[in-house]
Amino acid sequence: MTKFPDEERDVLKILDEMERVELLNDKRYTEQLINHLTQRPIGRIKIKMEARKRGLDEDMMQSALQKSGYDEEKACKIALEQKEKTVSESDPRKRKQKLMNFLRSRGFTDSVIWGTLR
Repeated sequence: MTKFPDEERDVLKILDEMERVELLNDKRYTEQLINHLTQRPIGRIKIKMEARKRGLDEDMMQSALQKSGYDEEKACKIALEQKEKTVSESDPRKRKQKLMNFLRSRGFTDSVIWGTLR
């Protein structure tokens, strides 16, 4: 015998009401999260990781990413410009390697990184 037999019914009623007034809306949450993440210069891989970490639906996440107008190449250029100011390496090969590692850690794909570094 449970202490609060009506508790489960009450919780379900509250959840239904939250969905009705759209306080509990996965699509809206996904869009807001993607919009927030795309304000930072991070890559598509990192955005997907953050979305998965929060248990978001892959299709919903892809749709929100397209809807946001996210441009990975532009984000990569911004991140590169910011980082170039702080890299003090004088050897061009080592400098390029440091920048590549930084951009990979930000979640950019190799093809976007190579296109940006050219």
